[in-house]
Amino acid sequence: MSSVAGSELKFAIKKATAWGTAVACGALNGFLALATGIKRDADVDIDDSLGQFWAKDGTPGAVKVEGDLPVYLRYDGLDLLIALFMGTAGSPAQQGGTAAYAYVYDLADNTDGLFATFAKHMKNYVAEVPSLKIAGLTIKGEQGKPLQLIAKTIGDNVLYDGTNDATSFNNVTLAEVSNRVQFAQGVFRMNDQGGAALDVDDQIGPSSFELTAMRKLTGTYGSFVTGGANSQDLIDEPVNDGLPEVTLKLQFPKHTGVTRLTDLGSDTRKKADITFTGALIAATYYRTFKIEFPHLQLKSVDVVDEVGIIKEPVEFLVHAASSAPTGMTGITKPFRISGINQLATDPLA
Repeated sequence: MSSVAGSELKFAIKKATAWGTAVACGALNGFLALATGIKRDADVDIDDSLGQFWAKDGTPGAVKVEGDLPVYLRYDGLDLLIALFMGTAGSPAQQGGTAAYAYVYDLADNTDGLFATFAKHMKNYVAEVPSLKIAGLTIKGEQGKPLQLIAKTIGDNVLYDGTNDATSFNNVTLAEVSNRVQFAQGVFRMNDQGGAALDVDDQIGPSSFELTAMRKLTGTYGSFVTGGANSQDLIDEPVNDGLPEVTLKLQFPKHTGVTRLTDLGSDTRKKADITFTGALIAATYYRTFKIEFPHLQLKSVDVVDEVGIIKEPVEFLVHAASSAPTGMTGITKPFRISGINQLATDPLA
């Protein structure tokens, strides 16, 4: 049996319906990924009974499956990953009778019942996580590079050649291999939360950004086991176990004045949006990816002395808004993701 190289790995994800039960991945469920960190861990409880000098046995403990799933952010093909975290999707709106569709993904208070089967083809076998929950989402980028999306995941188990095996994986096709979102395609805008709608005069020029959103999800043991002679405990579907945490970091390449330091001292609340525009789909409709923030609170403006040009790193707490600010009708959750791509169906359907 030949060895496997990273270039030979294949990845797929498909929405599932019953926790603990895998579904077979197929057409358009495949995607390109970076090095994943999803792994299965289980402690072994050593038999430390008195009357013996050397332990002669151990009992496999409860299974824990966690890790990051990083990818390059693309305009197409990653809707399911994003929607599973956001929690609210819907049928996209066709644009002008073309192959372009506009979507909106809003944050739900909980993501109960939203999870997927994740499969990784390792050339000689397929490793699958029957049920994978997206607990966190990081979207980040810096000048001169494509954006990355990192999904923080919690799973129930890892099986080998189960529902997804080498034969079934022949049905998997990639949804997208091109159209990465580039930092240079982005326009950043920000002004006071109570100010007018964002426009061209509100453009800002950060050299990097990082949005991190984490749901505090916990799965408990007691309902699921692996079965067999060496049965191990598995978690049930993770659910809310505290308040989510959302932050936005912006790095400005030059520190030029006291404006943001003054805003920090006065606790001036902000609103902002980030819009990336990619290649043409059809007619006048371009691929777009947009993030809107109705309520930002400055947490820090960390200006540090340097030998060279002094930079201005800024961090915001991303809050919900009591009411939608001007220009952001209907947006009161901490952030909204919307855009245009070629997905014609609801990813959560």
